[in-house]
Amino acid sequence: MIQFFAYPESVFCAKVRIALDMKDLDYAELPPPDGYGSAAYKKIVPAGSIPGLKDGEAALSDSNAILEYLEETAPSPALLPEHPIERAKVRALMGLHDTRIEPSVRAFYAPIKAGKPPRDEVYKQLIADMSVAFERLEDMIDAEPYAVGHHVTLVDVAYATTFSQAQQLAGMFGGELMLKPKCQHWWQAMQSLSHAATSIDINRKAMQDWVAKFIQIDA
Repeated sequence: MIQFFAYPESVFCAKVRIALDMKDLDYAELPPPDGYGSAAYKKIVPAGSIPGLKDGEAALSDSNAILEYLEETAPSPALLPEHPIERAKVRALMGLHDTRIEPSVRAFYAPIKAGKPPRDEVYKQLIADMSVAFERLEDMIDAEPYAVGHHVTLVDVAYATTFSQAQQLAGMFGGELMLKPKCQHWWQAMQSLSHAATSIDINRKAMQDWVAKFIQIDA
């Protein structure tokens, strides 16, 4: 059985979980022993980071590398298009997620951990910055209804939980993630995917509990 090392708060872990579920693979989801970066965990996954995946002799880190591995070892259903141009578009959008979109969401973590109250001006600016980051997607996705064409790809797997977490954090801090029409249409399609919905639910509950460790959010 595949061992999948993850924390429920992580959108990077969520995208691996969605792919594992979509491919109907048998796996056990576990927290990294003694926490990520620990000596015990590094004996299993040398990088010591999450997500981590142990499959026989393979001990993998980096969410995109894990997704590519799953695509090659369990190719059905395919989450990469057949056409090279579309494959390149998928990989470009995956890179945008990791370098621009997800960091705009993760920017909330530092003020939350510092105990900044919900109405602090820092969150207003972060919501605005996050909305600007998401605007970059509008001209890059197809939304027909998925990001690259008519079939689910690794892009949809990667972005689904990030969209959810962005909206959740904006709502917690008195704002709203502003999505343009194609992104709104895409988000609706994401919520209709049962495997994505499962990870979205896991992440939303985990984030609610995590934020509550540092600050009080009004109901």
